[in-house]
Amino acid sequence: MDINKIEKELIELDNYPLDEWNPPLCEGVEFTLDEDSKWFYNGSEIKRKAMIKLFSKLVKREGDNYFVVTPSEKICLKAKGEIFSIIDYKKEDENYFFKTNTDEWVKLTSTNYIKVDMVNNHPYPKILLRDGIWGLLTRNIFYLLISEANQSGNKLYLVSDKKNFFLN
Repeated sequence: MDINKIEKELIELDNYPLDEWNPPLCEGVEFTLDEDSKWFYNGSEIKRKAMIKLFSKLVKREGDNYFVVTPSEKICLKAKGEIFSIIDYKKEDENYFFKTNTDEWVKLTSTNYIKVDMVNNHPYPKILLRDGIWGLLTRNIFYLLISEANQSGNKLYLVSDKKNFFLN
């Protein structure tokens, strides 16, 4: 499988109907993501931002597994954490928007919501981006959100899309 050939074929597509694509699994190749959301293909780091953006749009979750899916190939994606990192945010009017490490913006809504789990006694804040795929908020972004959150008793929350989203 030639990674440049896949990129060329996919750039020409207008959209990516991942639910309609069910190609066979490619054996012997894989994508991996490290804990800093750096992408690797068969052990070699992918450094081209455009290629990372493209492949990130092709991520599909099936059960507990992730795959990069094209019309003709399905490649295993092994992640040490979440697929995306949330690296920035902005508040416009009464809405919050979050920026992923692939430069996509997602509005905080009941569909794309924040969930804060506790992992090893530390908060693990993430936002649902699409179809079971989450973006982990970086620590500094999470603490900035806490500093501007509303408080009711011991609960901290953000208001976006006319809904409350709790941070604890």
